[in-house]
Amino acid sequence: MRYEYSAQLRDDVNSAVLVAFNKTGIVNITAVAERVRISNLAENVALEDIEYLVLQAAQLLGAAIEFDGLALLGNGVVEDDDSAIASFDLRQPASLQ
Repeated sequence: MRYEYSAQLRDDVNSAVLVAFNKTGIVNITAVAERVRISNLAENVALEDIEYLVLQAAQLLGAAIEFDGLALLGNGVVEDDDSAIASFDLRQPASLQ
């Protein structure tokens, strides 16, 4: 875990948490952290480290939190919280090749 982060990264974390909190009252730690990570790729910070920063910021706000990995699509793109509901068709057997 790194202990020094840029002011830009910290500002991005704080603003992303505030936007998520104001939108729904719930901060999805995984989705917000991935948004911040993608917008700060040049800093090469691990997703887990950003998740920790997001968690701290959400706790300071007193926001409800969730850890919903389904908000991330397989292509790494973070969808809006409203469209993060995935439907799985479990009736068809998976191929084990």
